[in-house]
This record gives sequence, structure tokens and C-alpha cells, in this order.
Amino acid sequence: MKSSLYLGTQLRTLRIKNGYTQQQISDFLGLDRSTYAYYETNRTTPPLSTLKKLARIFNVSISSLLENEQNQPSVFDPDALTFTDLDHNLSHIYELQPEERQLIAMFRLSDPKTKKSILKGLSKHIQNQNNKP
Repeated sequence: MKSSLYLGTQLRTLRIKNGYTQQQISDFLGLDRSTYAYYETNRTTPPLSTLKKLARIFNVSISSLLENEQNQPSVFDPDALTFTDLDHNLSHIYELQPEERQLIAMFRLSDPKTKKSILKGLSKHIQNQNNKP
């Protein structure tokens, strides 16, 4: 199977596995939902800049997005929306609340300086909360 034909399946699997909707991913990317849907259905291929963002959102390498299906042994039950990855421990991001998943995706898309600022701000906020009488 060609990598370009596998990419759509891989994107769909990762999106569902991580608990995102097509609309959420398209919002993170700044795209119309239909554009992202075309990526998942292999009608179009995302540009490299978009592939980089998708890899960060899903916390995978670009090469893993483009790997051949035979290198990605996993079992997907579409009715139960459960996944078993035979080679890797699964992330438990699907157990997070929608706001937590959104925060993680936006954090992953941030540059290092912004990430540092976010962490510093959250740490300061928590310290202030803990010091309240």
C-alpha cells in the first residue's frame, strides 16, 4: 500500500484514538473541516507544514504518519472506539476531558518559548491558589 493512501487511515486512527473530532483538529490547524476530512479520505495530501503540526498534535513522528500499514500493527474496533496497539503502550489521552485534550493539542503546537511561559504561568497560578487562606 502506498504511503499516501495509508496516510488518511493513519490520521483518522490517531484522531479517534486521541479523542478528537475532525472539527477540533481542523480548528487547531486553522483549516475548514472539509479540508481535513479530505486528508483522512485521501482526496488530498496535506502539505509538509500541516504534517508537522499533525505529528505534534498526535505526538508522533512525521515518518510514523507516512509509514506503511504493515509497520503499524493495531486493532481497531469501530463500534467500541477502542484500540489495541501491539507495539506500543497507549497514551491515556482518550481518558481526558475535552478541555484537557484541547490544552494538550494547543501546547504541542506552541513554540518552546510559549510552552515555557504556559508552564510558568500555570505553576504560579497553582502556587497562588495553594497560598490562599
